[in-house]
Amino acid sequence: MTEKKGKRRLDKDTLNLVIAVSAVLISAASFYAAYVQSEAAQKQVQAETWPYLQISHGNYDEERRLRNVYFRIINSGVGPAKVKTVNLRYKGEPVGGFGQLYRLCCMSEEEKVLDKARGISNAITGNPPPLILVPNEDLLFFSAIENEENKEAWSRLDKARFQITADACYCSLLDECFQTNFVNDPVSVKACTPERAGE
Repeated sequence: MTEKKGKRRLDKDTLNLVIAVSAVLISAASFYAAYVQSEAAQKQVQAETWPYLQISHGNYDEERRLRNVYFRIINSGVGPAKVKTVNLRYKGEPVGGFGQLYRLCCMSEEEKVLDKARGISNAITGNPPPLILVPNEDLLFFSAIENEENKEAWSRLDKARFQITADACYCSLLDECFQTNFVNDPVSVKACTPERAGE
């Protein structure tokens, strides 16, 4: 009789242990499932707000059918880009604006001494950062249309655009920030700071 009671008690204890372990495993599985779902939701939000900046330059305006040298940065991503810094260089030399670019690329030494450019006076320049670029929007740095008076200068500028490089730092709406040199994939950074410009 005593042995049977002992066996019954052991069976009950074992059952309680199995139930307790099962409850812990179910809780752990539920927690893991919630974590995976949360991670997936976070990645989906990141994917839906991901900006991606690219460089575009050319020498022809298809809409207006004009010979036009332009240089711009385009947001090719799916989310807005908070552009913090953009740095242009010509042959490695920092460029502060179109005037400085034209002086570096396209003026003869004599013109530099005389401070005269046989010039492109009809150049249009865009606003510098910080600014927000929505998807498929571009940041225009300069646009110069060829005309009868500036053919020689325009030709110099057209050749020079291939020597222009840039780097930028920008953030998504989730404040995930990226540094890019427009050659390699963007690198994730903690924040965009002035010190990071030109790294």
